[in-house]
Amino acid sequence: MRMVAHLLAAAGILAEGLVVGGLLFVLGGVVDAYSMSLGGADPAHAQVAIRVTAVVLGLALAALGAFLGLAALRHQPARRLSMVALVVQCVVVTVAGIALGWAVFLGALVVLGFLLWVQLDEQPLPARGR
Repeated sequence: MRMVAHLLAAAGILAEGLVVGGLLFVLGGVVDAYSMSLGGADPAHAQVAIRVTAVVLGLALAALGAFLGLAALRHQPARRLSMVALVVQCVVVTVAGIALGWAVFLGALVVLGFLLWVQLDEQPLPARGR
C-alpha cells in the first residue's frame, strides 16, 4: 500500500505543479494585458517575474512528483523526498485553503494525507527480487 500512496501523492504533486505553474503563467499575461502596477512596479517587469516564478515553481513541483513516483516504482523508501514533499504540501494546502477554493483545497488535502500516511507507515519494505 505504501507504493500506491506514494504514486497517488506523486501524481497529485505533479498535477499541482502543472496547475499552479499554468495559473501563474496566465496571471503574468493578465498583468501585462491590463498594465497592472503591482506595488508600483513596471507591468513588464511584473509579468516577467510572475512568469519566471510560474516556470520555476511548476518545474520544481513536477520534479518532486517525478522523483517520488520513481522511488515508489523502484520500491525504495523516499523518506527525505517525502518529508520535503510533506512540507511543500503543507504550504500548498494553506494557500489553497485561503485563496483557491474548496475543490483545490480538498485535492491538496488528500495529497497531504497520502504523504503523511507514507511517513507514518513503519512497516518494512518488501524485498526486491533481482
